[in-house]
Amino acid sequence: MQILPMQWDDAVVQIENLGEKVTTGRTTNTYGMAAFPAGVRHPAEGFSAHAGTEISFILDGSFEVETPGGTTRVERDSLVVIPAGEPHATLTLSAGRVVYFLVAEEQE
Repeated sequence: MQILPMQWDDAVVQIENLGEKVTTGRTTNTYGMAAFPAGVRHPAEGFSAHAGTEISFILDGSFEVETPGGTTRVERDSLVVIPAGEPHATLTLSAGRVVYFLVAEEQE
């Protein structure tokens, strides 16, 4: 068991990659927590995209998640699943924290 106590400051962006594990030689799992103050867009310009599926659970706060297909508001207790390779950006509406997982399968 591993317990990772976190200290958060709602005035600054904090992204803590807490670990990475390769399973069965084909899947890489990365996980962490992040905190964003109100009014912050991440990334500041453009979009992010990941090699793996991003799964984020909203612990608190509210966000707008923007993709080329549109913008969706998400709030506390929401689970957000962004497919691998999908461009996305997040605007923090009220200070919030998320737990995230990136799951990437290696291509043969």
